[in-house]
Amino acid sequence: MDRLNFSIKLLRRVGHFLMLHWGRVDEVEKKTGFKDIVTKIDKESQEMIVREIRSKFPSDSIMAEEGIFEKGNRLWVIDPIDGTINFVHGLPNFSISIAYIENGEVKMGVVHAPALNETFYAEEGNGAYLNGERINVSKNTNLEECVGSTGSYVDFTGRFIGKMEKRTRRVRILGSAALNACYVGAGRVDFFVTWRINPWDIAAGFIIVKEGGGKITDFAGKEVNVFSKNFIFSNGLIHEEVLKITNEVVHEIEGEL
Repeated sequence: MDRLNFSIKLLRRVGHFLMLHWGRVDEVEKKTGFKDIVTKIDKESQEMIVREIRSKFPSDSIMAEEGIFEKGNRLWVIDPIDGTINFVHGLPNFSISIAYIENGEVKMGVVHAPALNETFYAEEGNGAYLNGERINVSKNTNLEECVGSTGSYVDFTGRFIGKMEKRTRRVRILGSAALNACYVGAGRVDFFVTWRINPWDIAAGFIIVKEGGGKITDFAGKEVNVFSKNFIFSNGLIHEEVLKITNEVVHEIEGEL
């Protein structure tokens, strides 16, 4: 079965389920702390996705945020709701994502944002798309004309924005790493810097940025895979400048430890 079309149809179906509960969640559980939360809807979304994958691809392995950590040469990586805080508070920047990894390489990724009615997807060698239209990274070469994004990370985010806001047009915090990466792939933002992140947050966005013509490295400027922890996604043209500023922040933090 075509894994890409299967994933697109599945996530759109799960998206309809999420919209029934968007901004209407009564019970929220803490995971590692009050900033890291999960809801019954996250778990039900994951169950829906996992059930369909197990049914159609029974020999494949699954890694999913809410407690499934299998290993295998054919691996599905799932985030049932990326941006749970946004979802709970009725903000539209949340998504569902699926990536398929074969022998360590991402072959396919889909990110669906149900409140925005947007589905980003890419397959190795076939380009990146949004709702059926081809997308590409931006062509901006001047950092002063760029809009970037990052996540909310204690110690890192404030310092990063403090340095970047003097050099760029704006820095945005969307609250969904998957969407942040997709927005780089679609040329909506010129770069996305993420610190200490999990594979399910960026696996699908990873191939969408690559197939959209972007560049992805770690904070040392080296090649990464979805199991790395720190990432810079960019249009490639302003990558070195973003890398330099990011490392200024990292060195400040390390100097205080």
